[in-house]
Amino acid sequence: MNTIDTMFTGHLVGLKTTNPLHIGEETTAAGPGDDVTGSFAAMLKSAIGKVNNLQVDAEDLGQKMIHEPDSVDIHTVMIAAQKAELALTFTKAVRDEAIRSYRELMNLR
Repeated sequence: MNTIDTMFTGHLVGLKTTNPLHIGEETTAAGPGDDVTGSFAAMLKSAIGKVNNLQVDAEDLGQKMIHEPDSVDIHTVMIAAQKAELALTFTKAVRDEAIRSYRELMNLR
């Protein structure tokens, strides 16, 4: 026995190797009636809508801070602005990667 085996004896962790949500041999990724493109488009539209809502909320808080300074805390405005900026930056990165991947696939032809 090597030192690693002797060091970890008695400390076995049982792992769950099957999950009903995982795709197994008896299931397929997409059945004949599944609308994968529709669900992907809906997910993408939902994600972009959330990014837009963060942008709108940050803008509204900024405007509210200008017109009613006592009703909004500056920290709340800054946090909302940073969340919106981070979400937009991530969205741009995903878009750029998707475009790069598409161009790479088109060059394979």
